[in-house]
Amino acid sequence: MRLENDVRALTVAEQWFGSGVGAGSFAVVTVGTGIGCGLFVNDRVVSGAHGVAGEIGHLPVDKDGPRCHCGNRGCVEAIAGNSAILDQIRETAGVEVSDLASAIELARNDPAARRVFAVAGHAIGMALAAVANFVGPERIVISGEGLAAYDLFSEQIRTTFAEHAFGAAGDCDLIIRPLSFDDWARGAAAVAIQRFIAPHTT
Repeated sequence: MRLENDVRALTVAEQWFGSGVGAGSFAVVTVGTGIGCGLFVNDRVVSGAHGVAGEIGHLPVDKDGPRCHCGNRGCVEAIAGNSAILDQIRETAGVEVSDLASAIELARNDPAARRVFAVAGHAIGMALAAVANFVGPERIVISGEGLAAYDLFSEQIRTTFAEHAFGAAGDCDLIIRPLSFDDWARGAAAVAIQRFIAPHTT
């Protein structure tokens, strides 16, 4: 039996079946409950010495930002994760929202709620630029349930990425790819198959 990070498994699926096919390097960034990242570099998925490679959700982007559950302040996840967005809307818009769908509906007509999504987009854009600067992938695939709000923060994501990606790193393609549960399941299956056919390479 083998345990694998869910986003890393999804990255294997993208390598085999999705937007990573044919790429020597790419990243998969998921937005939603958390902010995750899988890295495919030099033709292999990177896990790092301690299995934490790609933890961009805990990249600090605002020293005065909200407290993250990891104990630090201003982490990407503390600003752009689903629960963080709901908390900020309750605080700034003064409206009780129970889930992401209701927050999105509110933001379509409420400037304060919309601003929360804009700030989240800025944080995500900073994280994507960091990935591009550190790794230099050919493309970054953005997915996750948080894409339901993409029209509310897409401009901030792309603008911030363009501002902070250094030099040729800014040539990295940003690909928006909604993925279903089947895609995540395919990732788990791909990891199992990979382990079976090449047990010493992962």
